[in-house]
This record gives sequence, structure tokens and C-alpha cells, in this order.
Amino acid sequence: MKELVLIIPFIPLIIAGLIGVINNKEAIPRISMFFSAFIAVLGIFGAYFVIFEDENIYGFNNLLVFNELSAILVPYVAVLGMVIRKYSAKYMWDEKGYKRFFILLNFIFVGIYLLVMSNHLVVLAIAWQIMSLALYFLVSFNIESKSAVKFANWTILTHKGADLLFIIAVVLTYKTFGTFYLSELYDIWLSQYSALDTTPLIIYVIGFLYLFAAMMKSAIIPFHIWLPYTSEGPTPVSALMHAGVVNVGGIVLNKLAFLLLLTPLVLNIAFAFGLFTAIFASMIMLTTPDIKRSLGYSTVGQMGYMIMEIGLGAFSLAVYHLIVHGIFKASLFLESGSLIHYARHDPNIPKRLSYEVFWEEKIHNQHQSKNLFWLIALFTIIPVVIFAGIKFLLSEEFFHFNAAVVILAFAWLTGTQLFLSFFKVSLSDSPKVIIGLLVSFTLIVLTYEFVGKTMEEFIYGEHAKLFYEVASLNLSVIFALGLLVLILIVGWAYIYKQHFTDIEIDGEKPNKLKWTFYKLLSKEAYFPDLFLKLFKIF
Repeated sequence: MKELVLIIPFIPLIIAGLIGVINNKEAIPRISMFFSAFIAVLGIFGAYFVIFEDENIYGFNNLLVFNELSAILVPYVAVLGMVIRKYSAKYMWDEKGYKRFFILLNFIFVGIYLLVMSNHLVVLAIAWQIMSLALYFLVSFNIESKSAVKFANWTILTHKGADLLFIIAVVLTYKTFGTFYLSELYDIWLSQYSALDTTPLIIYVIGFLYLFAAMMKSAIIPFHIWLPYTSEGPTPVSALMHAGVVNVGGIVLNKLAFLLLLTPLVLNIAFAFGLFTAIFASMIMLTTPDIKRSLGYSTVGQMGYMIMEIGLGAFSLAVYHLIVHGIFKASLFLESGSLIHYARHDPNIPKRLSYEVFWEEKIHNQHQSKNLFWLIALFTIIPVVIFAGIKFLLSEEFFHFNAAVVILAFAWLTGTQLFLSFFKVSLSDSPKVIIGLLVSFTLIVLTYEFVGKTMEEFIYGEHAKLFYEVASLNLSVIFALGLLVLILIVGWAYIYKQHFTDIEIDGEKPNKLKWTFYKLLSKEAYFPDLFLKLFKIF
């Protein structure tokens, strides 16, 4: 009975086949929802068995496995699939190719389930390929739009590059370790971690190939440009892409976590790329006027956080991060169409901070400026106190790992961003709202810590601390933290000076430094132009 959960990756194929042979349009969403609910039930049953029986479920000659990672991700993907299919039933009703859309949608779920449940590198590579092809056809769903097809070509170019790196890594893995089965590779990697004093160069090559393939699929800078420009695809596709497909890099790196125990430099590079992506993509997001593209850069920044967490050895935290972010981002994309419609009819949509800083010229008296300055300082310090206190209560070993220090720094950054998001609150002096924000932040951090710690013990057990030790950054982490602090301090000083003490008056020339910086961000650091030239070459 328990082996029944192993048919989950093939159920979307059944859905696609049934949709392909029926002519009743109204039956398409009914079939999709019925079998999607069945997948969700099977996923929950499998998760129950793994959690309470403490046993992994193998099948199809051990090609597939339902293990701890599957127990977490399969129910998540199943529920996400139900929501997206339900939304698509009405949203896509008047679109051409209604049947084609649902068939392609199910193929991408085949790829996701195979990727999560694979116990064989060849199966993993097949899932990797299926997702690339299905995503291309979904992004270019509106074939009458030249721009949609062009950006779909950008997407497939990036993903095919990732596929090539991944296949080379799979071949080298077999040549080096003698097996394709991940369950066997886990034991080999753990034994070599204990036995080897130095890691052979070929293992580092394999680690870097997997890392860069994952970074390309997860839109890490400089491989990110395909993601923000795929917003012309149907909204349900955007929701699925940002909540599921873009997370596959983090999922695959979790499946290869024990390999990365042998390659600490790979983890350090992952941290560096993730750190840069998290900061830079978030800055670009603030200057992007298109709501879907802005959400796209928000996802790029969050993928940076996810890869950074992996680079710190916090693999289970990255899994929790991708689930929470996926739910949140899917909701935003499914609501983005309504927001665009609302914005076209209501001129009173609240302005964003970037508009306030770069476009509007407001004069505030000195008293208001001083009050705001102290509120900024308050929102910068309080998150640090909250996070440090929670970590101290939860673990005496908090400061033993560099990873925890970096996570603390980013909690600080998140706290300051929280203030920016509610910029108007400070001007209205609303204590209730401010207290509510602080309480919400505290609850989020508590949840993040408890759930992350629980997942860490569930997925990796006694081996979890090994990742933190291997991912130690020493001097480089001190440099990164110093850079982060410098960015925060300079950023606050810059905003304060430009917006409150050096306000432009009509007739005066604008600040060149300010507009150069804004131009760089609004042009997305010229990555689209570079990518377009690269695409023409190929």
C-alpha cells in the first residue's frame, strides 16, 4: 500500500493524456482538480508514513524514493498545483489553446515530482530536461506575441546551459564514484568526508558544475535575466514559475548536500553569489515600474537568500525558505492582475519609496526629519536585539557558527526593510501599527527558527552540524558582514541626506551621483542589453 505514493510523478501524465483525448472543455478543469486532489492525499499519506514509521519508500528498482525531503516538498507542490489549476480554470477560459495550456502545465508538474522523488542521477537529469522544455512552451504560450517568444528564447538559452552543465556533472559523478544511485552516493560521500584529508580536484569540478547549473535554474545573478522578463506568460505560469520552478536549484543542492561536504570552496562561492544577488536584486526591484517585473526581481533576491543559506550550510533552512517564499509569491502573482486593473481606475494607489526618494520633491521641517531619523535608528537596532535574544534562548552554540552570525545580519537587514515598506507609518506617528509590526517580526523570527530547527533534525539528523562546520568562512565572512553593515549605514545616510536635508528646488540642477545610481538600477545594471547581445551571438 505504501508504494502507491511512488506513482505520484506519473499522475500528471495521466491527467495530460485524458485532457488530450476529451473534447468537452468544461471537463478539463474537473479532471485536473480530481487527480490533483488525489496527488495531495497520496503526498500527505506518504509524509505520514515517513514521519511516523521513520522509513523511506523505494520503488521502480530504487529509481524513485519518498524520503524526508519528499515528505516536505511533495505535499507542498501538490497543494500549489491544486491552487494554480483552480485559478487557471477561469483565468484561461477565454484564451486560445485552453487544452494545450493544461497539458503543458501537467508536464511541468511531472518534472517537479520526478526531481523531488528521484533516487537516480539519470532520472534527476530527465526531470531537469522536462522542466526546461515545459517551461519554454508555457512562457511562449502566447505565440502571437513576438516579445513573449523572444523572452522564452532567453529562458531556454539559460536553462539549456544549465542542462548541459548538469549532464556533464552527472557523467563525471558516475566516472568518479561508480554509481548513479543517490542513496549509495550519500554513503560514499559521508565516508570520504571522514577519510579524506584533501579533496581531489575532480570532486571540486563536479561540485562547481552542479552549483552553477543550480544557479542558472534559480536565476542567480548573472544568470537571472530570464526570470523578470517572463512576465508576459499567463499569470498562472508566473505563479508556478516563481513558487516552484525557480526553486529547483535549491532542491537539487539539498539532494546533493553530502557531496558539498567534500567541497567547502563551492559552499563559499555559493554564499558570495547569493549575498550579492540578495542585495543587488532587491535594489533593482525598488526602481522597476512594471509590477510583474518588480515581483520578478523580488524573487531573484529571495533566490539569492536561498543560495546564501545553502552556502552557509543551512540546507534545511533553504528548504523552509523556498516553501514560505513560494506560497507568498504565488499569492502575489495570482493577485497581480487584479491589482493592475485596480491601479488603472484608482489614482490614489500608495506611492513606493523609490518614487518618494527619486521623483517627488517634498519639504519636511527639521522636527519631522529628526523624528524620522530616530525612528530609522529604532527600526535598525530593535530587530538585532530581538533576533539575538531569540537565538540565545534557543541555542547556546549560536555564536559558534559563522552561519548564525550572517543570518543575524540579514535579520537586521530585513528589519530595516520592514521599516522602508511602511514608510508612511512613521510620519503618521501610529504607535499601534509600529508595535504591530514589531510583534509580527518577532513571531516570524520565532517561527523561522523553530521550524527551521525542526526541519534540520528531520532531514539531516546528526549530520546537520557538519554542513555548518564545512561552510565556515572565517575572514571572508567578516568582510561580507562589514560590507553589509557599510551598505546599511551609507544607504540610510544617503536616503536621509537626499530626501530631508538636500531637497531639490525648482530650477536647480539634479544631483548627478543620485541620478547616475538611479539610472544604473532602473536599467537593471544593463544586464538585459548584455544578454540580448549574447543571444544574437548564439
